[in-house]
Amino acid sequence: MHQVGQILRLRKKHACGGQTWEVLKPGVDTRLKCTTCGRVILVARDKLMRQVKGV
Repeated sequence: MHQVGQILRLRKKHACGGQTWEVLKPGVDTRLKCTTCGRVILVARDKLMRQVKGV
């Protein structure tokens, strides 16, 4: 499980070109914030576990 404030690196790039995301709220649906443009998204935990490339 991820912690609040942790920075994750995902496999696919965001539309803005950023690849790093900050965890805002962990749980079943994890809330992530793009560190490049500030966009906030919700990702299901199982999908997120497959997408994480590094912490």
